[in-house]
Amino acid sequence: MDHEQAFVSVFIVPEKRGRYAEFLSKPKRRKEITDRFCHFFDFVPRLATPVPRDSALAALLRKRGAGDLAHVIGGRDGLDGRDMPLEEAIDEAMTDPSGVVISCIPGRLALLMQEFPPGDTFILSYAP
Repeated sequence: MDHEQAFVSVFIVPEKRGRYAEFLSKPKRRKEITDRFCHFFDFVPRLATPVPRDSALAALLRKRGAGDLAHVIGGRDGLDGRDMPLEEAIDEAMTDPSGVVISCIPGRLALLMQEFPPGDTFILSYAP
């Protein structure tokens, strides 16, 4: 399963999974869903842990099993949909004014950075 399908199937609340899956797969509708990362919390609350938005994010994710590469969902054109080194993805998300999800382990570990400022930051994690 790819990062985006796994992300939706685990971290999005069940009643919105269908819409997220459909819209993420359609280039003309994708932004409608990724824009929700800015202001709405469509994530399963028990899987989200608030964390400070600082230079320790990569270390926190690595402690939970993140590898060298991550997949970015959301953010500006040129960032959305890319696979990139974890630290670079976090740096790019820190400077992006929109909401960004960095998927580290498909369906198991992701980072949500809501619109900045002030935007909250959450580690989304699931252990079956």
